[in-house]
Amino acid sequence: MEYHDRDHSVFIDGDYLIKGVAGAVLWRILNDYSERGRVDFSNRELRLDTRLGLPEISDNLEARLILLNRRLQERSPFLRIEKTGRGRFRLLLQRPLVLVPMNPCAAPMMQGGINPPAASADQA
Repeated sequence: MEYHDRDHSVFIDGDYLIKGVAGAVLWRILNDYSERGRVDFSNRELRLDTRLGLPEISDNLEARLILLNRRLQERSPFLRIEKTGRGRFRLLLQRPLVLVPMNPCAAPMMQGGINPPAASADQA
């Protein structure tokens, strides 16, 4: 998975997926998963993350997440986000990913491999 910091565009296996704030959100949650193993996220924490470039007023975050979810459904059968409650969602991975920042500006975000979480007893 490639990330271009200049416009926050994300490519999967060389194919364009999404850009802008939705691309920055996807890159951020994938990095959190890679660094900390997190799969559960909240809209509130995204709103507080200044790196995403959300406007302070009328950020339309929910609409951006809906667009991201739609693009993932259309173009990535192994990567999903699902709503788990009001203002909450979960990252679902079905195959390992390698995160590749394509610009030096993206260096603070993690570069490396991501493996899907092991199935828990309730998922087996």
